Amino acid sequence: MSQVETTTTLPPAGKYELDPGHTTIEFVARHMISKVRGRFTEFTGTVELGDTPETSSVQVEVVASSVTTHLEQRDTHLKSGDFFDLEKYPTFNFRSTAVRVTGDDTFEIDGDLTIKDITNPVTFQGEYLGWGPDMNGAPMFAASAKTTVDREDWDMTWNMAVETGGFLVSKKINIEVEVEAHKVG
Repeated sequence: MSQVETTTTLPPAGKYELDPGHTTIEFVARHMISKVRGRFTEFTGTVELGDTPETSSVQVEVVASSVTTHLEQRDTHLKSGDFFDLEKYPTFNFRSTAVRVTGDDTFEIDGDLTIKDITNPVTFQGEYLGWGPDMNGAPMFAASAKTTVDREDWDMTWNMAVETGGFLVSKKINIEVEVEAHKVG
């Protein structure tokens, strides 16, 4: 695969930290015939921007107990052994393994997603939204990324057949991330 050139102006190289007040980590699952959206409210993450996008890396740790779907009964079930099993596995982790530019403002990030001590490769499709100075004059940037995973790859196999056919919860889960990151140091 040939390298795609970008004419987009990128932020200065260096270490950037995710801004939790302006970053969201969400998921979307089918529930019977509708969709349910959930969010993790506690996480940390860094982006090491290299001199080129291909020399960049991403690391994120999510506190699993911070999940919210705005329905207490569902949140409690997600935290149980049927899904996240918080007593044994309090965090999820993502570590990038490769970054590729795919267009002027698009990219892909390959990485390892670890949930319940099970690590599987995933690829996020991303969009670079731009950069500029933050309120203190330091560089910051924004980006979006998404992927679709099969929750059963992380031993989350609980489900229930429904009378009208099909199952209560989809196997396929969309993960959607909106990032604002600020340069540190």
